[in-house]
Amino acid sequence: MTLKETHEYDDIINMPHHVSRRHPQMPRSKRAAQFMPFAALTGYEQVLEQTAKSAKTAIAVAEAQGDSDFGA
Repeated sequence: MTLKETHEYDDIINMPHHVSRRHPQMPRSKRAAQFMPFAALTGYEQVLEQTAKSAKTAIAVAEAQGDSDFGA
């Protein structure tokens, strides 16, 4: 795909930024919070750590029992 120069927004490109008279601007701290990680992912690290521990334990038990499917 080739890029071609267009001039579709030339009429608005140099206009001043709109500032609402009715709604105050959001503080930067609140704006930044919108881009923070989702709360739904809270605890994900702990789940990964627990899964890794469980896998290591299962491998250790299998190796102790002489199971050849596990191990390096």
